[in-house]
Amino acid sequence: MTKKGNYVHEGGKPMKFRSIRSRLIQFMLLATTIPLLLSISITYIHTKETIKEQSLEENKHLIFQGKTNLNNYLDNINKASLVVYTDTNFLRNLRKIPDDYRAVAEVFTLLQNIQSTINGIERIYLHATQSDQSTLVTPATFPKREFRSEPYVSTRPYEKYTTAVEPTHKSHDYGFPPSPTSYSERDVFTFHRTITNIPSEKVLGVLAIDVRLDAVAAICEQLFNKNNEQLLVVDENGNIIYSGRDEQIGQKLKDEVLLEHIHQNLTSGSFENGGAMHVFEKMQTPYTEWTIIKRIPNATLYERATQLTQINAAIAVVALLIIVFGTLFISVRITEPIKRLTSYMNRIQSGQLDVDIDWNSRDETGIMFARFKQMMNTINNLILREYRLELANKTNQLKALQAQINPHFLYNTLQSIGTLALQNNVPRIYALLSSLAKIMRYSMNNNDALVTLREEAEHVRLYLDLQKERFSDQLEFSIQLEPETLRVPMPKMILQPLVENYFKHGLDNQGNPGRLDITSRMKPHGVLEIVIENNGESIPPDELKHLNWQLERQQTGVQAEWTDEDGIGLHNVLMRLQLYTEHESALHIDNIKPQGVRITVEIHTEAKHTEENNE
Repeated sequence: MTKKGNYVHEGGKPMKFRSIRSRLIQFMLLATTIPLLLSISITYIHTKETIKEQSLEENKHLIFQGKTNLNNYLDNINKASLVVYTDTNFLRNLRKIPDDYRAVAEVFTLLQNIQSTINGIERIYLHATQSDQSTLVTPATFPKREFRSEPYVSTRPYEKYTTAVEPTHKSHDYGFPPSPTSYSERDVFTFHRTITNIPSEKVLGVLAIDVRLDAVAAICEQLFNKNNEQLLVVDENGNIIYSGRDEQIGQKLKDEVLLEHIHQNLTSGSFENGGAMHVFEKMQTPYTEWTIIKRIPNATLYERATQLTQINAAIAVVALLIIVFGTLFISVRITEPIKRLTSYMNRIQSGQLDVDIDWNSRDETGIMFARFKQMMNTINNLILREYRLELANKTNQLKALQAQINPHFLYNTLQSIGTLALQNNVPRIYALLSSLAKIMRYSMNNNDALVTLREEAEHVRLYLDLQKERFSDQLEFSIQLEPETLRVPMPKMILQPLVENYFKHGLDNQGNPGRLDITSRMKPHGVLEIVIENNGESIPPDELKHLNWQLERQQTGVQAEWTDEDGIGLHNVLMRLQLYTEHESALHIDNIKPQGVRITVEIHTEAKHTEENNE
């Protein structure tokens, strides 16, 4: 295995290199930052909603208190105007004006009393319809009086009402000549009352009370913060009675959304519009319907949540920096031994088996390096020992080869004997010698490690022909192979050792005829199944159980301990099958009733073919 750039080359195949250190850093950063960010987000959202609910509840109570104060203030004005009915002489004096100067003085006195009763009254205008007299009372000037056939024009729309409130407007002198002390630029709203001769509906006069916005402003300014909030008092027609912005006072409200909520039947509520939360409360009185609207920008509403989030974010940044440095330190601390060990492995792979492995640590990595160093010392010792054994084996093999008969000489000799048998008219001897020669050639040919099932079955058939010559009528055999299995490749010399076990242990020596059958078929998923059955002696149950246990252990990768020669033969057959199919093949042995043994061989051809195609 070699590493080039960002790729690892193993077995000729390039694979993307993935650093444990980088993955560990990524994992630790994700595992810490994601929960931290989620916590901050959830805390912000929860805090934001909580503060929103608290702020709305507080502002609703505040606006309700402001509405109560404004209602009380307007009720006081209304009660002050009702003096015209509680004073028994006032209605009679209205009829005497202007002939009776005493009556005129009493009317002036009553109007001045009304003016002094309520704080913030700018001027009071009275028009007597029977005497056609208009009177104006102001705090800074003497009362003014003059003859008029009709009341001042601004009072006419309210003649048919008992009471009404005119929206905020600039103060004026109701048609009287202005005096030096008049303040015509003040914003006032006017409380109008029609004076009737109760119980009749005959109109005796019209009373108009101009009220400065000072008292209304004093009440409203307690309801909001001018720096970052806004408050409006609007009547049912959308006229702005009061606003935190002076330029809006006396104007028409242009915000369609606000107008829509004003015209709804709800007496109170809240809604969000234009990046702000609006809280409103309606004042419903017999003489007017005002709505108090408070606008709270989201930046103000969520200011505390934002501050808390900023504090959390600052803490999170500090924590994140600590986490980053801690992650880098821990990852380097953990992965540095792995990188050092990988470097040692690369040097060993290049042939430097005498690498000096040095790592002093009193943790698991120190134990790992110590074990690796011990393993390399053991491997070096084993390599030296195996090298010496190899030299000895080569020497012994050379001597053994010198004492062996040349296989080609033996094969040629058998051919010569067979030719002599034909010359002496003994064809059966020639056939048997030919079979033996083919068997020897098949088994001695080391060039072909893999053969087809057809070739392996032909070798077994020649072997059985020779055995049938030996046992004559005491042996019958059959080989039934499905056509699709004949071309399946398999390791050489698999079936012959399994068949041979029958003649060693299974064949009945009491003279009963022997029977051996070989069949094959293809199972799903590319599994070649070969079954060898005989009618020989069955294997004792304990021995059969132990034999299958050993085979199962070997099939699962556990090194089995075979003691007898036949067990070693089965071990070698299964080992070569597993080497060929990457440990995907299996070998099973069962008894047959009433007697006999069945050996089942399963060769997983797809696993091997897939591996070869990938290579």
